[in-house]
Amino acid sequence: MTFKILFAAGAVLLTSSLPTVAPAEDLPLQSGDTVVMIGSTLIERARLYGHLEAALQMAAGLEIEGLTFRNLGWSADSVFADSRSYFGTPQEGRARLAANIEELKPTVVFLAYGTGEAMSVEQGWTNEKDAAEASAAGLETSLELFIDGYQKKIDAIRNASAGSIRELILLSPPPLENLGELLPDQTQNNRNLASFRDAIAELARKNQARFVDLFASLGGDDFDGSIADPALTDNGVHYTEEGYARLAQALIRELGYDETHFVSSDQEAEKVLRNAIIEKNRLFFHRWRPANETYLFLFRKHEQGQNAKEIPMFDPLIEAQEARIAKARQLVFSGKTKN
Repeated sequence: MTFKILFAAGAVLLTSSLPTVAPAEDLPLQSGDTVVMIGSTLIERARLYGHLEAALQMAAGLEIEGLTFRNLGWSADSVFADSRSYFGTPQEGRARLAANIEELKPTVVFLAYGTGEAMSVEQGWTNEKDAAEASAAGLETSLELFIDGYQKKIDAIRNASAGSIRELILLSPPPLENLGELLPDQTQNNRNLASFRDAIAELARKNQARFVDLFASLGGDDFDGSIADPALTDNGVHYTEEGYARLAQALIRELGYDETHFVSSDQEAEKVLRNAIIEKNRLFFHRWRPANETYLFLFRKHEQGQNAKEIPMFDPLIEAQEARIAKARQLVFSGKTKN
């Protein structure tokens, strides 16, 4: 079966390989959970579409209340936190992430790494001292370095949380697409991703964490180099809105949720929920990653540092948006759309 057919068939094929619905006590989300998503581009861009969060809000069911989601994704990030530092070493980025975890005190953490690393086993994927050379030394050495760095990241996140984390969920990278023409052939990269997926699954087992195989669920194991139709990425790597909708389906099913909780009979109410989530994500992004951070907090704060006091002013706006999400969630379950 070709990759093209798997994507075209969509939910039907996804359902055929899905786990059975898990008992409620075995599901990851509980009322009052603070859910933090950490990863690279796949996670950061999820905030723009709202599908992953909306799917989890809906799949959790009406009886689960007070879910709070925070997206800490950072494009081009690695397990060493390369991209999270502005002007310093990856250690600066790790300190930044630890501070975020200390502040948010998550009970559930999703981690998603491996795409950039699997695509860069010959070019290198980290600026971490004493690790850059190994990251470009071929699949076996680079993968070993990745898993070692991933374990250290997990340990650091757990330490920063001071024991608040109840559920740790590791996501495999999803497959890449061939889109033909001038874009790269992703066949070898998908083979690399399969190896990274297997290693992440073993890492999850060792850490008593849940593992979500997005790679298999979206047809990566059957990839034969064909051109995807319809395309779920805009360049073979970065997923589109439709792509995130498919990722959301795979995520909730891999977690063992009842599909009927995910599918809303009121598409307008679901759209209201997603739009409320997207706006909350926009506000939170500016709260934790202001575009002019250099002027507000860093070495140019003598110019605009007096405006740093405005950043906490996002908090009541985010809180108000959370209330809108809760209302929209109720509309989804009631099946009645209100203005």
